[in-house]
Amino acid sequence: MAAAADEIGNDAAENAKQSPGKSRGSHVEFRNGSPVLVFPDGGSTLRPLAQLIIDGETTSGARDAARNRGDRGVRAAHLGFAGTVADHVVYQLETEFASGSADVLWAYVGWRGKVAGLTADVLAGNLQNDRSVEGSSGGEALPFAEPNFVASAIAPDRGGFGFGAQARLIGRDWHASFAVTGNDIDANHPQTGDRTSLARGHWNPVKRDGAILHVGAWRFDERFTGGTRTLGADTNVAHGLNLRTVLPSPPLLGARGDHGTGVEAGGVLGPVWMMAEAGRRVIDLPRAQAQTTAKSLSAGWFLTGEAPPYAAATGGFGRPIVARSVFQGGSGQVELTARYEDIRFTMPGFRNTGSSVTGGVNWYLSSQMRLMGNVTAWRMAPDQRMAGSGPRTDHGTTFVLRAQIVL
Repeated sequence: MAAAADEIGNDAAENAKQSPGKSRGSHVEFRNGSPVLVFPDGGSTLRPLAQLIIDGETTSGARDAARNRGDRGVRAAHLGFAGTVADHVVYQLETEFASGSADVLWAYVGWRGKVAGLTADVLAGNLQNDRSVEGSSGGEALPFAEPNFVASAIAPDRGGFGFGAQARLIGRDWHASFAVTGNDIDANHPQTGDRTSLARGHWNPVKRDGAILHVGAWRFDERFTGGTRTLGADTNVAHGLNLRTVLPSPPLLGARGDHGTGVEAGGVLGPVWMMAEAGRRVIDLPRAQAQTTAKSLSAGWFLTGEAPPYAAATGGFGRPIVARSVFQGGSGQVELTARYEDIRFTMPGFRNTGSSVTGGVNWYLSSQMRLMGNVTAWRMAPDQRMAGSGPRTDHGTTFVLRAQIVL
């Protein structure tokens, strides 16, 4: 999962205005520690993008011995570039290398400016969903090794990205977006013409130094206009490298489409943040409906006293700006995190449930490097008719260590 490199409000240093003295010809500036090539007009830029995520996980305590295993490796690597042209044209191209394949994530061009005193943008290309707090935040900004169940399971079948267009308005204490997209640019579906509409909005009824209150809601509707499809609703309750901790669902034959809704509420108080999310996804089948519901409650505390990197302009998490990195003799930033979440999948005569409790620590050595540790106690109860699912009810503990470098 990745965030737009020029996301408004996610990186104050990246969006800083140029001073007149810097219109001196093409030159390189360092914004939040990352190099940016600035052209003579001062409003055109080019920024390289790169990210490397290395994970190690081990699971123990499960009744099904196949789930007790260790995995390690490069979880994902990203390469790309982003920038602006004459202040108002924005663009980004970013590719992810993971699981032996390369997938285009962001690939868009758009316009950004002011409309009736509001910040507005219109983007066209391959775009990430604006859907839930964690679902619309980048992987470099998520406070946990895995996005919560609302972000991962209450989503269109086409995934987190789709090819189409998005319009967005940003006010002083709110934002609203609307998008219409088709399949991801790398989709391998035999059908064509699929359509997903998605809308999200958030409001900050309290927004002042040291205190922010957040409320929001979103909805998507996905139609398979090229014919029906066989879907699954599998969800990993522990960590993505361990495929044995997936809560399985039966094949959902003849799906015509799906739709989902979600709500979110939380806030920031000094160095502490808290966020609650809930959502429901419904899959339309020939004679019934399959439904997934999920909820999550998470919190974090920056022990080193910094304000959490909540992006008030877009209602998501940003990347922390570390003023004194470990490599400059400072302590970086240290964050403690905790999360509870659960998920339920139901259809006539069938039910799966799962839940997890996660505690973690993030050490931001610099604005570009993070070390993370997560401990997740999970429980899963697959329907007893699912062949090969192991014991009817199982539980275990998964430990995750991550090293992450972001340019």
